[in-house]
Amino acid sequence: MTTAQRLDLLHRITNAGVIDAAPAEPPPFAPNIELPGKTGIADLVELILKRRDQLERLIREPSLQSPLMPKFLAIALIGFVFFGVALSLVFTSAGQWPRLVAISEVVAGDARSVATFDRLAGGEARRAPWLDGSAEALIAAYAIGLIAATGICLPSLYFYGLLAGVRITMLDVVIQSLKAKATAAVALVGILPIYAALGLAVVIFDLPEPLRNATFWLGLVLPFLAGLFGTYSLYQGLAGFTDTLSPDRRRRRECFLRRLVLSWAACYTAVTPVMIHTLWVMLAGT
Repeated sequence: MTTAQRLDLLHRITNAGVIDAAPAEPPPFAPNIELPGKTGIADLVELILKRRDQLERLIREPSLQSPLMPKFLAIALIGFVFFGVALSLVFTSAGQWPRLVAISEVVAGDARSVATFDRLAGGEARRAPWLDGSAEALIAAYAIGLIAATGICLPSLYFYGLLAGVRITMLDVVIQSLKAKATAAVALVGILPIYAALGLAVVIFDLPEPLRNATFWLGLVLPFLAGLFGTYSLYQGLAGFTDTLSPDRRRRRECFLRRLVLSWAACYTAVTPVMIHTLWVMLAGT
């Protein structure tokens, strides 16, 4: 065998070895879905319910973050408005309506609770909350308050992400927060039929006043129970940013990030009721 033949054979063996030893791999973050045409509001709701992994990949795409933000906001607002309407129907059907008390009066000791439930006498009186704007004030207070409280707490969430050491931008924080808010709204709509059944039981069986009030208070805090789904979705989204860390730091930072998200959730839970109550009092004119 001549030298040229030996070199040719060595060249072919080397190329074959490279091809076999290093197969091409797709980028680790390349989504397996077609991004265009699958970002409508109905598509996003379906992804929230069925394919959260695809949703996380979708919102990590920089070119889609800005167009997706108003859609997540629309999902959240639609869900919260739907909840407000359903809660108002439960109150009026049961013949009672919450009367708000200023937080300053509770702090001063002049009142025992921030809200009490007054009876609506007669069929015409049950329409009064819809005619005098009380029902609309309730709906707007929840829809706007739940979103506004998130906006107030956004800088702290961005700071917590930086404190955890992950590479995250303010736009990432905003899209993750809106995604979590949309997830909570979808969960809230899913829980509503169960609460509507409880409200129907209050109307039909004329339950004792303590049980009635407990049912009404459950309705007022229902968004916070559904918000647990949003908090978990937020943690999942932020935990995905640990892929920007080295493997030896990733394991330690995941636990730390979990604690920071829980801390932010506690801050949000403290701010939101005050925001909703303040808006409700202002819009209702009480």
